[in-house]
Amino acid sequence: MKLIKRDGHTHTHFCLHGSGEEAEAFVVKAIAEGFEEYSFTEHIPLPAGVTNSYPQEIRETFTIIDDDLDPYMREMERLQKKYRDRIKLNIGLEVDYLPNDLSFVKEILREYGPYLQDSLLSVHFLYTTEGYKCVDFSPEDFQEKLLPLYGTYEEVQLEYYRTIQEALAADLGPYKPRRIGHLNLCNKFQHALNPQGSLSEEVKVEIRKVLGLLKEKGVGLDVNMAGLFKEHCRETYPSPWIIQEARELGIPLVYGSDAHSVEDVGRGYDTFRKLVLE
Repeated sequence: MKLIKRDGHTHTHFCLHGSGEEAEAFVVKAIAEGFEEYSFTEHIPLPAGVTNSYPQEIRETFTIIDDDLDPYMREMERLQKKYRDRIKLNIGLEVDYLPNDLSFVKEILREYGPYLQDSLLSVHFLYTTEGYKCVDFSPEDFQEKLLPLYGTYEEVQLEYYRTIQEALAADLGPYKPRRIGHLNLCNKFQHALNPQGSLSEEVKVEIRKVLGLLKEKGVGLDVNMAGLFKEHCRETYPSPWIIQEARELGIPLVYGSDAHSVEDVGRGYDTFRKLVLE
């Protein structure tokens, strides 16, 4: 099987938790690495209150600034035109599923969806009895803000995969993303918080429900390499066994560098090829 060399998950200088390097430098690196297709999938803005349990200086780095969304679109269109003879560039967004703010998400998709060629639907936050809590900020934050609410690491995992199921079922309008981002991002701190590395059968059941919905709805999966390079994760998002089961179901699998710096562009691509071809 011949794979088009494609990166379906990348960020830009508009991402305030990235390196700050200009998006054009990412494109130049992608061309040098032999990529034929490259998707910009910058984070959407977040509504007031989603990250209000974090200090202001941290909260401001979680996502793109509201006023930057139009400039982001214009800059990506400029790069698309400039490099159209060298690489296929897709303008996209990484859309957070926010169950208590669906109207906010739908409004962004309604306004910007017609201008997108690619996008991702991701879960970074769980909506809890105490508001939204981030699953991937730090091991300490996970332990302080999530574990007391759910009781165990396993219960957080269960809630995460059930939230992804909700996201797949949610009506987000005609421009709803057709690919799920980093399916098991909730494993980012597994070596710190779940050192035995085991998943209960109940968690596996919920993951398989997600795969069944992906198959049923024709939604693809971001095979995200970022986890390989995270100190407490050390494996892909999703885990290799999930990728294998997704392959068997015929779910579309798309490489994602999740690049937040130029150095990240193309990382783990050989691992991706082995996981999806061998």
